[in-house]
Amino acid sequence: MTISIVIPVYNVQDYIKKCLDSILSQTFSDLEIILVDDGSTDLSGRICDYYSENDKRIKVIHTANGGQSEARNVGIKNATSEWITFIDSDDYVSSDYIEYLYNLIQVHNADISIASFTYITPKKIIKHGNGEVALMDAKTAIRRMLLNEGFDMGVWGKMYRTEYFNKYKFVSGKLFEDSLITYQIFSEASTIVFGAKDIYFYVNRKNSTVNGTFNIKKFDLIEMNEEANKFIKHKFPDLSSEAHRRMIWAYFSTLNQVLSSTNEHDIDLYAPQLVAYLLKQDKFIKRNTFIPKRDKIAFFILKNFGLKTYRNVWNLYLKMTR
Repeated sequence: MTISIVIPVYNVQDYIKKCLDSILSQTFSDLEIILVDDGSTDLSGRICDYYSENDKRIKVIHTANGGQSEARNVGIKNATSEWITFIDSDDYVSSDYIEYLYNLIQVHNADISIASFTYITPKKIIKHGNGEVALMDAKTAIRRMLLNEGFDMGVWGKMYRTEYFNKYKFVSGKLFEDSLITYQIFSEASTIVFGAKDIYFYVNRKNSTVNGTFNIKKFDLIEMNEEANKFIKHKFPDLSSEAHRRMIWAYFSTLNQVLSSTNEHDIDLYAPQLVAYLLKQDKFIKRNTFIPKRDKIAFFILKNFGLKTYRNVWNLYLKMTR
């Protein structure tokens, strides 16, 4: 049984070797490794070619820069196996990453498997695994994703039936594209299994999509979550509150991105509309017990002390954690 691994690559010359070395050291060796070089302008493409010359399991596809969404779509189109997983090129995985995810599927006759991850920043390492193994239907798994209970909507750290991606594609040209497609894919599954073992290592780097300089594209997070909100409310109406909670998270996250801008004009232009939406959520936040303590504190500061104090607290948090 061959497993396909799709890896979008863009200007990650300082990270891609560690990523590929972790994949080539897998205990499960029957792999189809698809590297999609998304128009890199550094040495990333050359590094991919070097690895492919030394391992026949690696296929490199060089494309013009179309963004991570389109790179993943290209990778899926070239995948030939029944099962597929995604790894970001600035992250890396444990040697049993593929074996663990595939064994979960085989043992529990599942359509999708999920694992925990370790979150790595220059200042801290956070492990999430607690040994839990949970078997779920689509609705239960989506609810847990919405509430970030053990796992979230990141497309990485999971294994899927490749056929699901015949129906759903990553939205080209958008950032935070897995904020929509992961819910769509999960809705197709009969059985989903979660194993809380930290086998994926998420590297929070300075120039990542989340941490990079603010630009208007960061508002894609809200757009993708709005589309996910519509999809979930249509497919699973009784998850409407959980889906709305995710929207609040998207607005807070986008506000934080705006406040991190070095351009005061961006803050003056975009922050008021985000704050206006958030301040309307008072009753919802008070009414729902599943709202995280972090969000409640953020809302309390924003409502009672204003945007200036909220910004100062956010910047202090960034200094402490990153």
